[in-house]
Amino acid sequence: MIEKPGPMETGRLYDVNGDGTLDILPTGMKFAAWWERQPSRDGSFVWVRHDLPAEIAGHGIGFGDVNGDGRGDIVTPLGWWEAPEDVVNGQWIAHKEWRLHSDAGVPIIVEDIDADGDSDIMWGRGHRVGLYWLEQTNDDGTRRWTFHVIDTSYSQIHAILVADLDGDGRSEFVAGKRYLGHDGRDPGEWNPLGIYWYRFDPARRTFRRGIVDEAGPVGFGLDPKAADVDADGDVDLLASDRSGLYLLENIGQSKTREELGPTALVPNEAPWLNEDHRNLLMYVDEQGQPQQVASLKDWGIRRAHILKGMMAVMGPLPGPERRVPLNVEILSEEVTDSYRRIKLTYASDESDRVPSYLLIPRGASQRTPAVLCLHQTTPLAKDEPAGTHPDAAWPYAHELALRGFICLVPDYPSFGEHAYEFKSHPQYLSGTMKAIWDNIRAIDLLESLPEVDRDRIAAIGHSLGGHNALFTAAFDERIQAVICSCGFTGFHDYYGGKIEPWSQDRYMPRIKTVYESNPDKVPFDFHEVIAAIAPRPIFINAPLQDDNFDCNGVKKVLAAVEPIDALHNTSKRITAVHPDIGHGFPPDIRQSAYEWLERQFGMRTSEK
Repeated sequence: MIEKPGPMETGRLYDVNGDGTLDILPTGMKFAAWWERQPSRDGSFVWVRHDLPAEIAGHGIGFGDVNGDGRGDIVTPLGWWEAPEDVVNGQWIAHKEWRLHSDAGVPIIVEDIDADGDSDIMWGRGHRVGLYWLEQTNDDGTRRWTFHVIDTSYSQIHAILVADLDGDGRSEFVAGKRYLGHDGRDPGEWNPLGIYWYRFDPARRTFRRGIVDEAGPVGFGLDPKAADVDADGDVDLLASDRSGLYLLENIGQSKTREELGPTALVPNEAPWLNEDHRNLLMYVDEQGQPQQVASLKDWGIRRAHILKGMMAVMGPLPGPERRVPLNVEILSEEVTDSYRRIKLTYASDESDRVPSYLLIPRGASQRTPAVLCLHQTTPLAKDEPAGTHPDAAWPYAHELALRGFICLVPDYPSFGEHAYEFKSHPQYLSGTMKAIWDNIRAIDLLESLPEVDRDRIAAIGHSLGGHNALFTAAFDERIQAVICSCGFTGFHDYYGGKIEPWSQDRYMPRIKTVYESNPDKVPFDFHEVIAAIAPRPIFINAPLQDDNFDCNGVKKVLAAVEPIDALHNTSKRITAVHPDIGHGFPPDIRQSAYEWLERQFGMRTSEK
């Protein structure tokens, strides 16, 4: 026993004082200190505590030379503390140059990720979704940090390893998902486990991702290790978690999803394809046997199959290889009495930029909720939600900005100023998946803004925007609430099952080319999409006279989802209204939706 200093997440061994001996640097929740290993006269050693600035205490810590002076510094979610020459008696100097997520894991990595000669920062979210990095630049003598998202396809990345897995002299970064790190309370805890390696590609400035282990029993835990366990000359991995202790033997790196190509990732034969996707409470296991969904763990498997079914129709969700730097370009800015309206473009992938409006309320702070606002099928495109055109029927981004929300309004591919030829981009098998990826990158942009509360991001949309808000939320668990107006009905109730309009290039052409426009053959439906979003809340406007998305079909979808909401103990997560009107999103319903969203985010309801 060294000491009982109080609650802590975990700790790491670093040579804090540079004497060649490893010391202990824990991540104390209510204390900040490190323990120096000192030799004693009898040949053993003792541990000596050295207190650190109190602000270092909290979730997430790391160690490394940030400024290139040869001394190791301490990094936290609130910035970095520069080591003095005398780390025992000197004063650590605070540099509050960034704001990482408050649940950053251990360790926060200090490494020259892009091999440009300075240290960058990498971290995962221990309680929520995502793997991120900060790029350090210092071109004019001023240190700057650029926020980048690496991967948001899984949650609970509490630990990251740095190791040369393939022996080429370059480091890979290894991250993975914990198993029930917080007893099922955090987003995505019941989703299948996975461990992945990442390598930075300096030419594309993206990361290649490969699979170490996926959908198996191996959780990555709090303190995985990299070592040549079997003495065969390469680096293996050891992972321990609530699911057990595992050795992951290195037998050579797998191909990335991008190297396999988009069509290779669409399954033609898999046991889950034999599921009756109308039944949310059954799934087919890897042996092809039907199993009942009796627990949230079972539901995690069924939910993964839903996403696979969506990708079988839409094409695979892009991975980190396509997550290029956003490189936001400001085109214009207008200041109104209530908010700033910024016209911009951002890079969605290597070949496309997305025109958008960004609305930032006056006085927005670092804790401002944000909304991704998606437009309907209209030539006005983003100008309708933004309210910049006199014919804008549903200006919900403008109205939400008046209520204090930061709003990002992108053009759907081929709409508005977003010129796009779908057939010229075979890396996307559907316009829908392209739009989903644009929306995910829009969330990346929102997360990069210092004013945005990264844990209070919602999506809203009407018609085309309505179902794309649902689709995006199913794939991106950073979206914490959804408002969907006139966005769906069950495929069998869409014009009596005549679903060919869904197969246009800008939507999902495989509905026709592969599934013959037959709703019985399409391997997903909207009750699955809405169930996959659980337990996150949804507000649904489904008018009784909607001649596009049949209201009775909507009610069937919502009834089918009830068993999954009961499984999550969230029977009231869906609020559905059915005004006696046609395909519209009138002011009184929008007002109700805004008030609902304010309640979800713990805001005081606005009178505007």
